Amino acid sequence: MTERPGEWISPLTAADISKAGVSASWPSIVGDDVWWLETRPEEKGRNVVVSKKLGDLLPEPFSANHSVHEYGGRSYLGMTNGNTHTLFFSNKSDQRIYRMDAGKTPVALTPDTGGSHRYAEMIAVGNEIWCVREVVSGHDCKRDLIALSQDGDIRTLVSGHHFYMNPRVSPDGKHLIWISWEHPLMPWDGTELYLAEIENGEIKNKRVIAGNQKNPVLSPEWLDNETIIYIDEASGWWNPWKVDLKGNRTQIVSEESEWGFPAWQLGYRGISVLHNGKFVGVHGPVDDRKIALVDPKTGEVKDFETEFTHFSPTFASDGNRIVAFGASSTHFQTLIESDLSTLKVKEVIRPNPIPLAKGFAPSINELTVKGPNRDVKVILHRATHPDHPNPGATPLLVQVHGGPTGHSSATVDLDYLYWTTRGFTIADINYGGSTGYGSKYRHLLDGKWGIVDYEDVITSVEFLIKEGIADPKKIFISGGSAGGFTVLNALIHSDLFVAGADHYGVAELTGLATDTHDFESRYLDSMIGPYPERKDLYDERSPLTHSEKLTTPLIIFQGLDDKVVPPSQSEAFRDVCVKKGLKHKYFAFEGEGHGFVKAESRITSLEEELQFFGEAGGFKPVIH
Repeated sequence: MTERPGEWISPLTAADISKAGVSASWPSIVGDDVWWLETRPEEKGRNVVVSKKLGDLLPEPFSANHSVHEYGGRSYLGMTNGNTHTLFFSNKSDQRIYRMDAGKTPVALTPDTGGSHRYAEMIAVGNEIWCVREVVSGHDCKRDLIALSQDGDIRTLVSGHHFYMNPRVSPDGKHLIWISWEHPLMPWDGTELYLAEIENGEIKNKRVIAGNQKNPVLSPEWLDNETIIYIDEASGWWNPWKVDLKGNRTQIVSEESEWGFPAWQLGYRGISVLHNGKFVGVHGPVDDRKIALVDPKTGEVKDFETEFTHFSPTFASDGNRIVAFGASSTHFQTLIESDLSTLKVKEVIRPNPIPLAKGFAPSINELTVKGPNRDVKVILHRATHPDHPNPGATPLLVQVHGGPTGHSSATVDLDYLYWTTRGFTIADINYGGSTGYGSKYRHLLDGKWGIVDYEDVITSVEFLIKEGIADPKKIFISGGSAGGFTVLNALIHSDLFVAGADHYGVAELTGLATDTHDFESRYLDSMIGPYPERKDLYDERSPLTHSEKLTTPLIIFQGLDDKVVPPSQSEAFRDVCVKKGLKHKYFAFEGEGHGFVKAESRITSLEEELQFFGEAGGFKPVIH
């Protein structure tokens, strides 16, 4: 075969990727059944609650998706009563909580506020639903914990804090715990674990028992009526701890490994307590995570036997078994169930199977790149094709994850297969500030966003060129949201790249600080500096300030309903390209927000980005 890397004939089209790209999340054990949520591109991104036994539970046009913090999270609650079940869910179009009894039409429980009242993290407490409520008025938000009756009556349980998550009632019903934090902190900066008494349904005598403004605690769960298991970063790593009702804290496991995660969405659960007095969590390096059974009395950790190396922090348990979503470099996202007696896992369902001929399976590994300023973590997805076993240096697509407080995992990715099967190697950069490597690495971005991130990208690319992995004449870069910000800065400060793709990225920091949503409205305080006191830094770090240096072709994608990074950010760089006469394309998608969920948007993004890169790089990729 004579096709050059980048022109290889792939068995996968963008339509194949989109059709198979059902995103599954938020599993639950409901009686003897397992439920989960599917986001379906072919249904315009509708979120459907699915039962292993019964199939789809949520009829059209309903979509289980709340907008609390704009990023959503767990949006449904399942309950059983004998042989029947009841589903409670937040509906995307109006943000109301609905109750749907088996075989019946959903009935709204909360008032119609035009979507300004939103609800998250529902738990069943007696005959009520307790949850987080968010009331939005322009850029102002108020949040509290509320109790919702089956008749739709609402009463406030706790108020006065900016943010709430993880409400949990003790097994005997006498105590409530939750996590709160305040502006300008993010939930990975500093949070507090609260404990309060429940008296006749009222919350009394609340007090802090763990965490503070410099120590983020996460994922609290009741071990018994007097002990809470939670994740604490006091050691510099998110490790399991326990605390009693008097606030006496003890570290259960001490290791340089992350058991925690950044709480971007409400409903994350990284610990599940079992009836045998032990609990299950996830730990290990980014490229080799393990499910573990932990004895809180002795601190003994036993890893489950599994080929999966990445697990979403959305565990569900009934006390006897655990279900979770796992993936690896050779396994697509799969719903798995644990066997506590053998410490093995079995597959429940693979929501998005896709046939992949032999020889196209990706080769994925993590590298540590030695740089002039610091080591950089890189996840490498090699170009793979049975007709081209030794391609040599290939086109390189640098992927920059969003957040920026997040990380990329060493798992097979459907979108990435679109590129690797065509002859691109992908370098996923876990730049300084990424999670999964301890607090020291995460804090590398403090005050340095717009410097450390793009420097680490440049360091990684130079290494891959030097090692003969990347063709220096075909280096491309792509990223979304915070990753788009890094893309723009990398294009401005380096001439390594042939073309770039900006997906709903940040172009101008002052606009972001003053026009983004409440959850992230003070995010930049830690990564740049307080605004407006350090407006000079906001101007200096903004790609738009230095746009006269942009000479690289740029393709831009933006959702017009984006409340996180408003369309004005992408439009600003589109206008720069027009004014400079620079080769560019701009795509604005109606009905899409921060991230694209519709099939037509996903297909267009993949095909147009590939076509644009081919034109800029002087080769002809096979699009279909």
